[in-house]
Amino acid sequence: MPDVLVAGAGPVGLTTALLLAEHGLTVEVFEAADAISTQPRASTFHPPTLDLLHRIGLAEPLIAQGLKAPVYQHRDRERGRVADFDHAHLARDTGFPFRLQAEQHKLCALLLERLGDRVRFNHRVLGVSQDEQGTVVCAEGPDGPLVAQAGHLIDAGGAPGAVRQALGIGFEGFTYEDRYLVLLTDFRFEDHLEGLAKVAYISDPDEYVVLLRAPDAWRVLFPVREDVTDPAEWERMLQGVVARPEPYTVLHHQLYSVHQRVAERFRAGRVLLIGDAAHINSPIGGMGMNNGIHDAFALAAALRPAGVRDGSAPWTDEALDSWADRRRRTALEYVKVITDRNARALGEKDPERRRTAQAELAATAADPEKARDWLLDASMLRAVRGQGLLPC
Repeated sequence: MPDVLVAGAGPVGLTTALLLAEHGLTVEVFEAADAISTQPRASTFHPPTLDLLHRIGLAEPLIAQGLKAPVYQHRDRERGRVADFDHAHLARDTGFPFRLQAEQHKLCALLLERLGDRVRFNHRVLGVSQDEQGTVVCAEGPDGPLVAQAGHLIDAGGAPGAVRQALGIGFEGFTYEDRYLVLLTDFRFEDHLEGLAKVAYISDPDEYVVLLRAPDAWRVLFPVREDVTDPAEWERMLQGVVARPEPYTVLHHQLYSVHQRVAERFRAGRVLLIGDAAHINSPIGGMGMNNGIHDAFALAAALRPAGVRDGSAPWTDEALDSWADRRRRTALEYVKVITDRNARALGEKDPERRRTAQAELAATAADPEKARDWLLDASMLRAVRGQGLLPC
């Protein structure tokens, strides 16, 4: 019986598994899919996440596959550049003063290489029961239903949360009216929008835009109220960003609902919720995956020292309760607040409020100390330091 079974082989589940394995625990990962997904999902790694990944030797190989974005930018659809926030202001706070633009599956591939046969694909976790001795996991494998045992179960299976639902844990919050349409294109926006940074938030009262440069393409995010599946409508929206005589080439499209939800508890006995199974938020600001990776490092930090386990549980009840409480408060009081603020500011319809907010952003970005203070929040450094995961 392994010490820990992890449900889900995304970046959070695999990071959790590797951290626990390198602390001497026996770990198995069950993943419903037959391979790591290469669909475009999260693509921003913040400085403290890179600081933490550096500890396990994964920051540098990930950086080699991505793009450094030292500056992120606020723009206005009509007025152009509003404020540039330069991570150079964080040079004394982090070893990686930039955002890294790299698709999450690149980190997953690095983690999978280290974990090897600890990961079982085509294994879907359906539910769990538990007692004082451990957990009994109901799953479906290549040959049909199966039962697995483990000391603890960590649900990193994403927002659907089969384990969370099986345990009757509420997922409190709300769903935005807008859905998000993401289009990937090879058009070079940087050649047509003056001073465009690799990460740009473009405010507009009717149709705001987020531009994210990935290694192979630009990701363009639009808010939409309906399912927009007509390529002619995609063309209209892209032409509104940069008008050009030729049609755009759309390499990939994705449409999804956007939520702000946090589980009512992150721990139920020997079962722990982590990453999107525990909290989901607006992607404006790129905090979701990063926060889940921070969950994993905080959970590893709560382990008993290897020399004093003597066959007992790897965590004390007090340590797990503390972890669950601190990570839930971070999701509620920090990530939810900042990402919701970001989403609402981009679509502000009142022209006076929008101009006032943009003037404040410009003044903050122009003042080195104010810019550093802003970036400590935007980069998640302040939150990670507050959890004791990085030194102040």
